[in-house]
Amino acid sequence: MKNAAVAVALLCLLANAAFAGTLNAADAEKLRADVAALTVAVERGDAEPLIARTHPSLHSLAGGPDEFAKFTREAVEQVRQIGVKFLSSEVGAPTQTYPAGDEEVCFVPRTSVMELEGKKVRSATFMIAIRRLNSSDWKYIDGAGLRDRPEMLYQLLPKLERGISLPPNAMEVL
Repeated sequence: MKNAAVAVALLCLLANAAFAGTLNAADAEKLRADVAALTVAVERGDAEPLIARTHPSLHSLAGGPDEFAKFTREAVEQVRQIGVKFLSSEVGAPTQTYPAGDEEVCFVPRTSVMELEGKKVRSATFMIAIRRLNSSDWKYIDGAGLRDRPEMLYQLLPKLERGISLPPNAMEVL
């Protein structure tokens, strides 16, 4: 009986290890470059790359792709109009991948320093990178939206395994 319990425990550990994946160096660098390019586009007031690369699960929450695009353009324009200055941004290394049904997911940390009305703020957040299995086409969701509602992660990606450790997601005034 004791041996059976040990065998079951080992199988569970091995099964969890088999589901989590490691990105190869080329995929990790592609993710970092994608996130950096999306960040730069938004910082310069261009919402179009973000609209084109956003995962469709977010579209449904916004009322469809057209409503999502309209909302995103308005939000990026509003940031420009209120005078947010982007001082620096850094993209970290992607996490391991996690299964989510017929997709896989990983998280790409990023840190930005912004200035508004003479005050500097640091945002530590992440992009959620999602692709269909056996695909190289990544789509994204900004993790900053999960600060106040972390449960939204599983509404957007209901098949994503539970209990994942997420990168930091906080803002601080400097």
